[in-house]
Amino acid sequence: MSDQIYLDYNATCPLKPEVFDAMTAIMQEPHNASSVHQTGRAANMLVEKAREQIAALANAPTNQVIFNSGATEGNNTVIQHFKDEPILVSATEHDAVLKADDDLIHIPVDENGLVKLDEFEALLKQHKPALVSVMMVNNESGVIQPIAEISALTHKHGALFHCDAVQAAGRIEIDMPALGIDFLTLSAHKFGGPQGVGALVLGLCGVTPTLLQGGGQEKSARAGTENVAGIVGFGKAAELAKANIDAFTSRTRAFQEKLEETLKAFQGIHIYGQDVNRAANTTLFSINGLSSETLLMAFDLDGIAVSNGSACSSGKVEPSHVLKAMGASDEAASGAIRISTGWKTEDADIEAFLKVWHKLYERMKDKIHA
Repeated sequence: MSDQIYLDYNATCPLKPEVFDAMTAIMQEPHNASSVHQTGRAANMLVEKAREQIAALANAPTNQVIFNSGATEGNNTVIQHFKDEPILVSATEHDAVLKADDDLIHIPVDENGLVKLDEFEALLKQHKPALVSVMMVNNESGVIQPIAEISALTHKHGALFHCDAVQAAGRIEIDMPALGIDFLTLSAHKFGGPQGVGALVLGLCGVTPTLLQGGGQEKSARAGTENVAGIVGFGKAAELAKANIDAFTSRTRAFQEKLEETLKAFQGIHIYGQDVNRAANTTLFSINGLSSETLLMAFDLDGIAVSNGSACSSGKVEPSHVLKAMGASDEAASGAIRISTGWKTEDADIEAFLKVWHKLYERMKDKIHA
């Protein structure tokens, strides 16, 4: 990594050393888990071990884990399977859900980004959907949805429930049976694994959505040669994430509290979701009168990597649809900054951010209004 202070873990997380070691130990081998010879059988054993590690992270049966290229593929796989029937999704979903189909019905959220359960149930009665999709932890605000309540309402009205858990893995406990999740999507690079590998984890609903056709890999649920080294790294990252959730939460909560206590002292600052349950590593705030683009460029020039929310728009800085759904003004939605911490973050990084923030505030304070 460069000398830049990295505070954008929700976009992608640095590869953990143990994951790097596990991957490099096998990367030079010609692993194809579908081959029947000795080398192929060795590759298959590696894949199956990783499948056990992912299943443990989600508290799911091992044979219900389907490896793929990441959560975008997983989300599209589920949404496309039900595309000819009504689908309800929360208005604050990632674009990997929102853009997976043109006819999705949006569930409104309140000012904190939480699904409005009364309005959600009214939509269930009105549209009788086949599928509901609500993410566990929002990628921009860190707000944690009441998944058990949402899934219970979903099942009460005869629909199946999909949950994008990309930002939950390694940050909070995931228990698919307890939460009533039928389809769960994960990406390795969000919690210290490699990019380009993820999983769709199935509940016990008896439905296996399939997007890619071809070979018989993943029991014909996902065609394509398995990325064995990536899957091994994914499994190792999942094992580490599950073992270290409490320590991760404690450490990042301390960073979050220090950041937010300092930011609250400045005029015009609004921190989103601060009154509800959030992931400990995420702070999303806006300041009236300043744009995200201006702030991101200024932070970058001072050696600080932060984000304006989702990092999946080809580098474009756009108003946050998450904040718009939460009732924020156009100005606020265009001026949001997200700080997300992780396993390599140190207290000195937070101090450096706050030092730069003080400097930028003094430089731009004439543009700020309450």
